[in-house]
Amino acid sequence: MSDESRFSLEEIKATAQRLVSAGKDVRSKLDELTVRALTQRDLAEKEVREVLTAITEGVSLGAAERADEVRSALGDALHGIDDALSHAAEAIQLALGEASSRTQEFAENDLRQGLSELKNLESLFLETVGNVAQGASGLIRDEFDALLAHTRNTGTSAGDRVRAVTEELGNRLRATAAEASVAGKRAAREVGARVATLASRKLGEAAERIAKKAEELKNN
Repeated sequence: MSDESRFSLEEIKATAQRLVSAGKDVRSKLDELTVRALTQRDLAEKEVREVLTAITEGVSLGAAERADEVRSALGDALHGIDDALSHAAEAIQLALGEASSRTQEFAENDLRQGLSELKNLESLFLETVGNVAQGASGLIRDEFDALLAHTRNTGTSAGDRVRAVTEELGNRLRATAAEASVAGKRAAREVGARVATLASRKLGEAAERIAKKAEELKNN
């Protein structure tokens, strides 16, 4: 995607810090921010990692400004990011479903790479939070570590979503892999990129539906 269509990682970080510091509707606003940032990029590991790192660093800074509410601030923020990744998992699922039905355009490796990106969402989230925690100051690091330990035990919404769909998707993709491999060999240089771009578009469409529904509920 064009750099002109996205806001920078520093802007993402600053926005996350401001939202957490303000302390109002943190979960829903971090969900919205994360989805917005991801839709401006391809849903591939490198770009997802960059967005998650920027947002989590901003969350850490914002929580430090709420000394008496650090745990709740971090908890709300991480739940919001998790919610957004659940939307991203759904978008990748939809993209893979569409790609598997368009085997003249998508190579087998596109499908395998897309499935890999889907499976990695939860571990990428937890790894990124852990990395940011290591660079945080005492109280923030301790609270991050406590929340991470709890989350690893209970799982994430994104992880639940991924596990619910990967087996079914894996079976479907294996059934179409041979056909896709033959049809898409000439495009093998673009492995994964098309599914990631398609997934980003699906996430944007989902975000628009969610925003529209929220606006309708607010006006009722």
